[in-house]
Amino acid sequence: MPHPSEFPHSERIIAMSSYALPRSTHGRLRSRWSLALGLVLTAVLSLAALLAGPPADAEVTRSTCPAGAFCVWPETGFGGQSTELAMRATGVEQCVTLETGWEAKSFANNTGHPVTVYQDPHCDEEADFDTHPSGSQTPQAGYVARAIQVWSH
Repeated sequence: MPHPSEFPHSERIIAMSSYALPRSTHGRLRSRWSLALGLVLTAVLSLAALLAGPPADAEVTRSTCPAGAFCVWPETGFGGQSTELAMRATGVEQCVTLETGWEAKSFANNTGHPVTVYQDPHCDEEADFDTHPSGSQTPQAGYVARAIQVWSH
């Protein structure tokens, strides 16, 4: 490549500007811009998916638990035939074992009271248990529920 002093003044500016900013630097800037734009678009689309919520059919299934009841399903995602435990048939602050052989993998609390769900059929606190507020929906319990206890407060 000829030395920049060998070109007339206008050509020297072009030659110097090409020398000062090689094409590879311009390409790297374009790559960084594309990467940044891609990351921003990914973040925006992920946020939109989170805000959209669950599919509409999941809402229909969850709304089948009537007011005043605790409903359990044998499969995750509120799948299978549900069973309703009505408040009037469930003793407050007493351990209520689910039917023999019945294992709940998803449940909904519409009792109007907090409900503790136990893995142990006798409400033993050595096994897993969690308390769920009224109105809560649990499509996938972390354990198989075998008993509940409804609280007055």
